[in-house]
Amino acid sequence: MEPRCSPWLQLCPRPCRLLLHALRSGPAGAMAALRVLQRGQPRQEPEQAFPWQALTAALCAEEPSLEEPNDTLAVKPRLLLLPVLCQRNLFSLLLVVQDAVPGDCLHRLLQALGQDSHVDPWVQALGDLLRRGPRAEEGSSLPTALSSTCQQQLRGLCQKIAQKKPEGQRKLNWCFSKQPVAPDSVPQSGKRKKVLEESLELDNEKEGKRLLLEEVAFEPLGPQECGDVAVVEEEVPEEPSGDTSAQSTDKAAPDSSQQDAAGELGKISQTELAAEVQSFVQMHGQGLKMLLLQESSHSELRTPPELSILNNCSPSQLEGLCSFLQLSTCPEPSLVRFCGWLLALTPDLSYTSAAILAEQLFLRRVLSLTQPPSRHLMAALTSFCSKYSHPFCRVLVAAVLQEPGEGAEQTKLMCELVEECLEPHSVQLVLSQVLEMPLSEKLLPVLQAVLGRQEVLPPELLDLLVLTLCQQAPAFATSLSFAKLVTAVLTVHQSQVTPAQRSSLAAVLDRSNAALKKSLQAVLEGAR
Repeated sequence: MEPRCSPWLQLCPRPCRLLLHALRSGPAGAMAALRVLQRGQPRQEPEQAFPWQALTAALCAEEPSLEEPNDTLAVKPRLLLLPVLCQRNLFSLLLVVQDAVPGDCLHRLLQALGQDSHVDPWVQALGDLLRRGPRAEEGSSLPTALSSTCQQQLRGLCQKIAQKKPEGQRKLNWCFSKQPVAPDSVPQSGKRKKVLEESLELDNEKEGKRLLLEEVAFEPLGPQECGDVAVVEEEVPEEPSGDTSAQSTDKAAPDSSQQDAAGELGKISQTELAAEVQSFVQMHGQGLKMLLLQESSHSELRTPPELSILNNCSPSQLEGLCSFLQLSTCPEPSLVRFCGWLLALTPDLSYTSAAILAEQLFLRRVLSLTQPPSRHLMAALTSFCSKYSHPFCRVLVAAVLQEPGEGAEQTKLMCELVEECLEPHSVQLVLSQVLEMPLSEKLLPVLQAVLGRQEVLPPELLDLLVLTLCQQAPAFATSLSFAKLVTAVLTVHQSQVTPAQRSSLAAVLDRSNAALKKSLQAVLEGAR
């Protein structure tokens, strides 16, 4: 097996690297690689087709290696140094897409395969099929991928799986519905794909079976299914000859190889993602940065055309762009200008994009407050919240409420936003966020500000508020702020509070030892 991060693999074009990692991802690697090709197809122009020549050159280049069992030094094509499972997946893929692969590439790969004196039997069979080409003459015979002995053993294995797990027989009907096809009975035409599909599908359910088999190929086995397959494998008799080499090859590939391949695939995906983000920032970032740094003008509220890119980028690209523009630390006048552009931007930003911008623009500034916010920061917050208050609350309010310590300035800012800026549905969101946390003196002013809006609360939210106040009342027995909060619930929402809730909250006030308790009770009596 080749090293975890082969230097030659890093030199391959990006599509080749993705394809090779998909081929090494496991038994379903051929199908995964086919989907990699299909995903890249729609956005590829004719001059940007898959680089088969580059892939072939990389796989046919020779490298020194040690041959077992004597560790003799030999020079082999890289193709032969790939794991056997990866070789099988590669030639299975080539068999399906051979019409799209240049003929000289196939010829070179088959030549490289011929240099192995101990080629895997399955790979050898796939190579024989490829040598036939997609348009063989009608008079010649088509080599079979499975010998009659292999076909018999495969059917026996499928029968035992179906007996152990009857509900799995539906997935194996293709094995029982067709008799083995003799080599000379296969139609010799350019429709090999149709012949292969018919050997796997029922005549009356062709499309359904194809989709089902694709789902099964990508669906991991559960613990029970793994146990059933293990029992069946123990019952299958050992082959007396020839095919033992294939079995030993399979056993020689440890389970960790699939994990290594998955790790490599994750690593290459992260690398490619970072490269994509960097390319996006290089293309669009400089223009936006110049706009942010320039002096404000009378037309600053008009959205620059360059800002429309915010509606056409992925979350990772947007985060990279925000980092490049240094939005979390940019001067506050620039922050106000940027939020003004967002206010005029059409169409509106998606929820995800707005949440990312809320975090990048305000989170660091708000959490670092040690004195009241400047007028520029308040202007930017007010502007952003007027259009994107819901994602703002999801990101910023939650972070402020969960921040350890008293956070006096942050709490005052939250109260001011609740009282003056947030839409009613966002006020309800703030209330639900507060009630998800254990109450503290830090949170009581925020609840007071929510009640001060005098918005009608949904019944379930009011129930949760009353329940929370009753349950946590013992911890606030001497708190005047808590007593005022209970009184506000009973007065501001008296039309919504049920008699049972009123009795419970009145009992909370009776047990309170807070100063001015009698005055609050008098206010409550006057409101009844």
